[in-house]
Amino acid sequence: MNLIESVYDISEKFMNDPKYVFIDYSELNKIAEIMKGEDPPIFPKPIGDEFKICLMELIGNSINYCYWYGSSSIRPNDACSTKMYDIVYASFKKYKEKHSSFSIENCLNDVARYISLERFPLIEQRIKHLFELKGNAEKFAKLVCDTKIELEFLLTTMVQVFPGYASDIFLKRAFLFFCQMNRIFGWFEDYMKTIPVPADYQVPKMLKYHKILFYSLELQKMIDDEILIPTGSRIECEIRSATIIACRKLVELTGWTTPQVDAYFWLRRKEDTSPFHLTITTDY
Repeated sequence: MNLIESVYDISEKFMNDPKYVFIDYSELNKIAEIMKGEDPPIFPKPIGDEFKICLMELIGNSINYCYWYGSSSIRPNDACSTKMYDIVYASFKKYKEKHSSFSIENCLNDVARYISLERFPLIEQRIKHLFELKGNAEKFAKLVCDTKIELEFLLTTMVQVFPGYASDIFLKRAFLFFCQMNRIFGWFEDYMKTIPVPADYQVPKMLKYHKILFYSLELQKMIDDEILIPTGSRIECEIRSATIIACRKLVELTGWTTPQVDAYFWLRRKEDTSPFHLTITTDY
């Protein structure tokens, strides 16, 4: 199975006859022209050993989801991806492969303890996903570092070995991991114009802010009133599908890569203070 094409296929099926989310291609073309006049954004890059950075990115990526609680503006103990990654990097500061005192198992246990103490939302799911990595995270990180170009093989391996990744039909965290490997190391460049955008809360919010996406009155009221939208519901799937299809078109029109298009909107997320759609999920 081609997992990349499978995500585009399900997205297109939802967008063939949308009921809640729509793409305005005239506005999309306008934004594409603006983007072409700018330099693609650059994410900050960690510095250090390739294998260890790859391993820590995998660990952080496995629990990089759903930091809000009850409202898009409420983050218990200031939970966010930056704080989570700080915990991962601190827990792995003394990591040494095959060193019993600082083994991956001990480091993962430290991450679990710290995020529990910080009361991250969905803590049981996060710990489950962390502990899924104990047996094979080092092997997978080595495979990524050794292979560097065979993204389709690595993606297939990832969803077979780590069920937490396979559970998302849109494979957001899986795609984000490889986007990060490209941002940090420049790996997988041949795939970066074909990989789907990691569809989450913030990118669709920003696509709507730029009038590329527009919502039905029913959906807009749900978002404005911060009413929970069930994971896997038609509404939620349309939001993510429209995001994937719109960003694929922006990649085509701008000549940018998927990580660059994703960064363009994600890094601007604070320009729009309106709420994003609320779905309790480990997918994003």
